[in-house]
Amino acid sequence: MSGAIASTTTSASFFATTTRKVHRSTTSKRGSSSCVVSSSSEEFSPIGEKDDDDVNNNNNNNNVSSSRRAAIVSGFSAVLAVSASTSPAAFAADKDEEKKKKVVAVPYTPYVPQSESSEEMLEVAKQLKDAGARLYGAFWCENCNKQKETLGKEAMEMIEYVECFPDGVYQNAPDGRADVTKPAEFCGPYSESWPMWVLPSPSTPETPEIGVQGKVLKAKELKKLVKEAGGEKVDLVKYFTTLEVK
Repeated sequence: MSGAIASTTTSASFFATTTRKVHRSTTSKRGSSSCVVSSSSEEFSPIGEKDDDDVNNNNNNNNVSSSRRAAIVSGFSAVLAVSASTSPAAFAADKDEEKKKKVVAVPYTPYVPQSESSEEMLEVAKQLKDAGARLYGAFWCENCNKQKETLGKEAMEMIEYVECFPDGVYQNAPDGRADVTKPAEFCGPYSESWPMWVLPSPSTPETPEIGVQGKVLKAKELKKLVKEAGGEKVDLVKYFTTLEVK
């Protein structure tokens, strides 16, 4: 009886050993994707049969993948929205709207010269007045203000000065007033460049007026202008070689 038991045990041991060898051989032939031998119980189980921990891990991985896909889709949508808002048409519309909102409001502020007039300039101012000279300008024009300072405050009181922006400069004013961005109508022919001196020239009917524009004239140059308007010939050699025109 004991021999039978021993024989049975031996057979069982041989069967277990043979089974392990068979499965190990199968693993080597089919690859690791077919089955796995358990190290604790000499049993094997197919990889396709997963335990609860594997299922939970896969579920978590699926959830993470879904979250990542949602984030990618959301980010792509945001990029599309930004691209649409920065298209050339949208950019031009934004610039037009920004331009409309800009307010240019410069109220008229007359410039009063601070310098004292010299005796020479007072004499020149009297000649200009007698000749009917007019000085056109704009209150915001830097050269116009320089011309006034060159004459001096006493001489300027003798000059007929014409302000081309008597109502200031206004664009998109918040109080709803009309836009004023161009010179007044009476300055139409005299608005190319300031300051502009204009004198009647009765001696030359083909050119009833003469003038100088865009330059700050000194006493010598103003005297020359008065003589030319009166039809007098100016000795250019004497003019350029002396400080005074007698």
